Amino acid sequence: MPARGLALPLTTYRRRRSEALRRLATAFAQPVPLLLIGCDETTLRRDRQDPWFDYYAGCHEPDAALLLDPSRSPKETLFLDPGDPARVVWDGPRLGPDARARRSHGVAAVAHRERLDEAVALAVHRSGGLLAMCHRTREPGFQAQRFEQWKTKLGSRTTLLNAEPPLQLMRMIKDSDEVAWHRAAISITRDGLKAVLPQIPKLDNEAEVASLLTMHYRKGAYGPLAFPPIVGSAGNGATLHYPFNDQPLAKNKPLLIDSGATAGGYCADVTRTVPQHGTFDNHRFREVYELVLRANTLGRMHARPGITFDELNKIAWKPIIDAGFTRHHGLSHHIGLDVHDPSDRALALQPGMIISNEPGIYLPDEGFGIRIEDDLLITRTGCDELTRAIPKTVAGIEAWMKG
Repeated sequence: MPARGLALPLTTYRRRRSEALRRLATAFAQPVPLLLIGCDETTLRRDRQDPWFDYYAGCHEPDAALLLDPSRSPKETLFLDPGDPARVVWDGPRLGPDARARRSHGVAAVAHRERLDEAVALAVHRSGGLLAMCHRTREPGFQAQRFEQWKTKLGSRTTLLNAEPPLQLMRMIKDSDEVAWHRAAISITRDGLKAVLPQIPKLDNEAEVASLLTMHYRKGAYGPLAFPPIVGSAGNGATLHYPFNDQPLAKNKPLLIDSGATAGGYCADVTRTVPQHGTFDNHRFREVYELVLRANTLGRMHARPGITFDELNKIAWKPIIDAGFTRHHGLSHHIGLDVHDPSDRALALQPGMIISNEPGIYLPDEGFGIRIEDDLLITRTGCDELTRAIPKTVAGIEAWMKG
């Protein structure tokens, strides 16, 4: 059976694991073990591997775990659950804790998942009662749930430290392999939008648009989506995270589409707002659209090393605020294995960061919302708009919708 995951070279995962222990020792003034829990089989069937576990292990096996223990040699152990042999006919084989798994994942040691509790207890004892895991309050996800579970399991004699703040800068800076996966995810997204946009004038429901995009994004490798598509017709586009995608397409009205494919686990995040019938012939819609596009252009022009999100927000949102519209959200977030990657938003931008650029104006009383979102790679001299092949000018969108 193939070893699933491992989008990057094994040397990258090894380097990340060593660097994680170094950063934790610095942050907590002493060596601290790190525990990362992989998703269970049910979660993996409907979604993707937990990004924190994936980042350090590159392993897509169900019910796996990774323990980095600086107090022992070897310092890293990947715990694997070989599963119930009687379930193989139902669920297929799993990668077991053997020499093949150790070589495939480039880890120093592998062990059966049932030994995890014992190994964690010993690591905690050797560290003086300390253990680090990843947790966040905003968009917490699977790893944060496991943080809370282990906090209860370990009890008051163990101090559970949050590893995310000292480790998040690692994920904020992408190497060339990660950037290549981002470009691949954006290419898939581009191809899907190019195929679906010409069909929109002939479609009847938001669900058809969302379904067609999903098919195009997944047909290559059956990879997961970055997030469920947001397809909001007319006034539904004024709901920022519109979740339903179940209403008729309002004829001759704007349609907001926020979507993204993944490649190698890395996310694309692209929003385009288009006229359902293919032409920007509504004067009010076009006027507001051009204003949002101007803000988007300012975001791209000023995204560079040394600028902060706060500074970029003030520049890009100015024409929208000056025109009397309300700012409902920030211009940018980091993108990576999570579509909203963990980040320290107070840090100035640095080369290798990938961020969104997404101004918007939302007018439910006028029956539409407009957002234009691109993905920017911060370079040494400015930024590279990774999504530039997906048109956003009036002429470019009209041309794509004509097919």
